Amino acid sequence: KIEMAALRKSVVVLLVFYCYITVLVNSVFGVRTKNKIYIDLKTQSACFRNLNATHQAGCTSGSRGNVGTVHYIQTEDDFDWILSTGPHAPYVALLNSEDFNGTNVRRLYKSSRVNGIMVINILNSSAESPSIYPAEGFSSVDTCPNDKYGMYSNSRYGDCKPSGDWNPPGTSLHFQDIGIPIFALSDPEDVYAVLHQCFYPFNNQSQSYPVCAAEVKSRMDAAVDTITCIRRSNRVALSLSGAPRFCDALGDKNVFVTMKNIPQNETRQNGSVILIGARLDSTSLFQNEYQAADTTVAGVVALLATAEALWKVSDIIRSNETFKDILFTFFQGETFDYIGSSRMVYDMNLNKFPQDYDSGDTSKLYLSRMNLLHLSQIVELNQVGRRDDLDSLWTHTDSLYNESTKNHQVDQMIESLQDIGKNLNLLIQRVDKDQPLPPASTQRFLRNRVDIPAVVITDHQTNYINKFYNSRFDTANLINATDYPRGMNESEKYNYITKQAELIANLSTTLAQYLYTASTGQSPSPDLIQNLTADPLTVTHLLYCFLVSPICELFTESVDSTNADILKKAKQPFPFYVSVNTNTNQVTALVNNIMARFTGERRPLNQNDCENNGYDQRYTYTWMQGNLMADRNGNLQRVGWCIKSLVQKADAISPAFEIDGYDMLSGEYSTWTESRWGNSAIGVRLFLLPSQQFQVT
Repeated sequence: KIEMAALRKSVVVLLVFYCYITVLVNSVFGVRTKNKIYIDLKTQSACFRNLNATHQAGCTSGSRGNVGTVHYIQTEDDFDWILSTGPHAPYVALLNSEDFNGTNVRRLYKSSRVNGIMVINILNSSAESPSIYPAEGFSSVDTCPNDKYGMYSNSRYGDCKPSGDWNPPGTSLHFQDIGIPIFALSDPEDVYAVLHQCFYPFNNQSQSYPVCAAEVKSRMDAAVDTITCIRRSNRVALSLSGAPRFCDALGDKNVFVTMKNIPQNETRQNGSVILIGARLDSTSLFQNEYQAADTTVAGVVALLATAEALWKVSDIIRSNETFKDILFTFFQGETFDYIGSSRMVYDMNLNKFPQDYDSGDTSKLYLSRMNLLHLSQIVELNQVGRRDDLDSLWTHTDSLYNESTKNHQVDQMIESLQDIGKNLNLLIQRVDKDQPLPPASTQRFLRNRVDIPAVVITDHQTNYINKFYNSRFDTANLINATDYPRGMNESEKYNYITKQAELIANLSTTLAQYLYTASTGQSPSPDLIQNLTADPLTVTHLLYCFLVSPICELFTESVDSTNADILKKAKQPFPFYVSVNTNTNQVTALVNNIMARFTGERRPLNQNDCENNGYDQRYTYTWMQGNLMADRNGNLQRVGWCIKSLVQKADAISPAFEIDGYDMLSGEYSTWTESRWGNSAIGVRLFLLPSQQFQVT
């Protein structure tokens, strides 16, 4: 009996071992077989899903992805093949960039014979078969951007009337429910795989099997609209601890700084603050493809360079209490119905700006509160990177509120800008007074207080010069920011002052001198003018870092060691998409630190002590790696900087998500959210379909 028991035990052990080996071999063989069957593309540049109070927008796929036969569209016959005559439906269409427009995309996604779309997006001119920029332009957003949430929505100027659309190439694709996956192929290896390992060998007008198919997957968790998504998320959260949400509110932080450090126990005078601002975000139809050269970057760079120049004379402005304070602001989330600017106005109206604190708290010192009545004027930088043959810029003003005092102040603002610009060979022209403001953050302020004198500076007189507003085509080369001589290495490019850098520096110099005059009521002396001059090298560094490569000395100096590691891993410029309020936005963080660097002062503190735990909460302390310096052994080390500044960050999240019981359908505040998706929810892979029985519909 003992021998039989031992024998049985040995047999069981052998069977378990055999099963383990079998599973292990099959697992390894399965992985190897999968690698032979599938070609996984690198692309993660998927169209994803956003939602607002009324509908869902963007793209999604089935839970396991959508499958279709790959077909490359080059002629109208190819459209006919996919939409009606081709025998291997459903299809995944491959388009060139010049054919990827609103009309063609709608033709495809509305057909039951199309399961997905891919678009070739090789914008590197040195690559084989680079994409062609569409001659008629391309924009993923509306022809009349943000119209329903600006100041003209219920006026005769609503819907861009009577002057016409600001953004004629607008396709509105970003805000439409496409419902199938769309991917941009930005890696030449992906394009080669789809064309030369898939379409041409197997599918080029082929009538027989096998055919090459693509599985395109961009499965989104949210559906219907923001109201439904939030309700579903809350319902699941109540029933399950730690339950996942299905969507998150779009939003991040506004970055701003005041010239003066007026404490809370001092009252600001009405009309004592000049606001100058620019938007901090853009968008595109595809994740990771946010270029934003003219849409956003040129204005951000101009504002940063203006601050650097103006702070050289900050002591003069601070020394006289009658001189106006100056508020520099970068608005986040403006693409999605003015998230950042509407939130700042909301906070001002609630006496929560620039810092939210208890009025009775005397244990700490905060900045004096600011509201709309304190604003004396607004100057906004919009698109300023595309110039006409005269390199001119245009000033836009509100034509709805016609009141003599405001009109006179606006006239003075423009005349001052023109006079200063003329001395710098910068031509600043004025648009027709009857023309309304273009889409701009300023509209959210005037919507609440229409009598604020305001000027919006742009590179366009009427409709946008930029034919690629809010799209992946809004690249550095289209604003001549990368006009480098041939043969330059990256270090030489970083320090090469392009014509665009000179143009932006001229604008920043004009603005710095204008703001000094507007604040003090005095023209700067010749000595001060030299200080009130923007540095074109700073501008060229900023353009390079934002548009070419974030692995640059300016960015590296301006972050701490943790974020320096993120910089080192960056393979392309950081995205200007606002994203959701649960994420860290690298662009916002960089602008915050650079603004602190340009406007603050270094303090003799180490990294552990570089924080504000004291009485005076008006200031922030920011640790940066700093510049390289040789130690006593000749080794280069980062010296480390502790920067004390007045730079602040405040929520750029729509009040719609803050107000209890807010009516999401009221149309007052942005209601945009972004769907969540799983870790393996996005991807594209190619494989062969051996016969019709494997065709998936």
